[in-house]
Amino acid sequence: DHFHLHRQPLVWPSVGASLAKYYVRTEADALFVDFEGASTSDLAAKKVTGALASGTPLVFVNMLPEQERDYVSLDLRAKAD
Repeated sequence: DHFHLHRQPLVWPSVGASLAKYYVRTEADALFVDFEGASTSDLAAKKVTGALASGTPLVFVNMLPEQERDYVSLDLRAKAD
Protein backbone atom coordinates (compact mmCIF):
# COMPACT_ATOMS: atom_id res chain seq x y z
CA ASP A 1 0.00 0.00 0.00
CA HIS A 2 1.98 2.95 -1.29
CA PHE A 3 -0.73 5.55 -0.78
CA HIS A 4 -1.34 5.23 2.96
CA LEU A 5 0.35 8.56 3.63
CA HIS A 6 -2.07 10.34 1.28
CA ARG A 7 -5.28 9.07 2.89
CA GLN A 8 -7.23 11.21 5.26
CA PRO A 9 -7.37 10.05 8.88
CA LEU A 10 -10.21 7.63 9.71
CA VAL A 11 -10.77 6.65 6.07
CA TRP A 12 -9.17 3.22 6.22
CA PRO A 13 -9.55 1.14 8.26
CA SER A 14 -13.15 2.20 8.27
CA VAL A 15 -14.56 3.26 11.62
CA GLY A 16 -17.92 3.92 10.03
CA ALA A 17 -19.60 0.76 11.32
CA SER A 18 -18.59 1.43 14.91
CA LEU A 19 -19.86 5.02 14.67
CA ALA A 20 -23.06 4.15 12.78
CA LYS A 21 -24.30 1.83 15.53
CA TYR A 22 -25.02 4.93 17.63
CA TYR A 23 -27.67 6.04 15.11
CA VAL A 24 -29.97 3.04 15.65
CA ARG A 25 -31.84 1.85 18.74
CA THR A 26 -31.34 -1.90 18.36
CA GLU A 27 -29.20 -4.24 16.27
CA ALA A 28 -32.32 -5.26 14.33
CA ASP A 29 -32.61 -1.67 13.03
CA ALA A 30 -29.34 -1.94 11.09
CA LEU A 31 -27.53 -4.24 8.71
CA PHE A 32 -23.75 -4.17 8.52
CA VAL A 33 -22.23 -6.00 5.55
CA ASP A 34 -18.55 -6.33 4.61
CA PHE A 35 -18.08 -6.44 0.83
CA GLU A 36 -14.75 -8.08 0.14
CA GLY A 37 -14.97 -8.58 -3.61
CA ALA A 38 -16.39 -11.07 -6.09
CA SER A 39 -16.28 -13.94 -3.59
CA THR A 40 -18.85 -12.27 -1.31
CA SER A 41 -20.84 -10.23 -3.83
CA ASP A 42 -23.82 -12.64 -4.09
CA LEU A 43 -24.13 -13.02 -0.32
CA ALA A 44 -23.82 -9.27 0.26
CA ALA A 45 -26.39 -8.51 -2.45
CA LYS A 46 -28.89 -10.97 -0.94
CA LYS A 47 -28.47 -9.49 2.54
CA VAL A 48 -28.82 -5.90 1.33
CA THR A 49 -31.83 -6.70 -0.87
CA GLY A 50 -33.54 -8.52 2.01
CA ALA A 51 -32.86 -5.68 4.43
CA LEU A 52 -34.21 -3.05 2.04
CA ALA A 53 -37.30 -5.13 1.32
CA SER A 54 -38.02 -5.55 5.03
CA GLY A 55 -37.62 -1.82 5.68
CA THR A 56 -34.42 -1.88 7.74
CA PRO A 57 -33.73 1.77 8.65
CA LEU A 58 -29.93 1.63 8.23
CA VAL A 59 -28.04 -0.47 5.67
CA PHE A 60 -24.28 -0.08 5.91
CA VAL A 61 -21.98 -1.72 3.34
CA ASN A 62 -18.29 -1.56 4.14
CA MET A 63 -16.21 -1.91 0.98
CA LEU A 64 -12.53 -2.70 1.08
CA PRO A 65 -10.26 -0.69 -1.22
CA GLU A 66 -9.84 -2.31 -4.64
CA GLN A 67 -6.26 -3.42 -3.98
CA GLU A 68 -7.40 -5.28 -0.85
CA ARG A 69 -10.25 -7.25 -2.46
CA ASP A 70 -10.23 -10.86 -3.67
CA TYR A 71 -7.01 -12.08 -2.18
CA VAL A 72 -6.15 -15.06 -0.03
CA SER A 73 -4.39 -14.28 3.21
CA LEU A 74 -1.58 -16.69 4.04
CA ASP A 75 0.26 -17.00 7.30
CA LEU A 76 3.52 -18.64 6.35
CA ARG A 77 6.15 -19.55 8.87
CA ALA A 78 9.40 -20.95 7.53
CA LYS A 79 12.50 -22.11 9.29
CA ALA A 80 15.87 -22.10 7.61
CA ASP A 81 18.44 -24.54 8.87
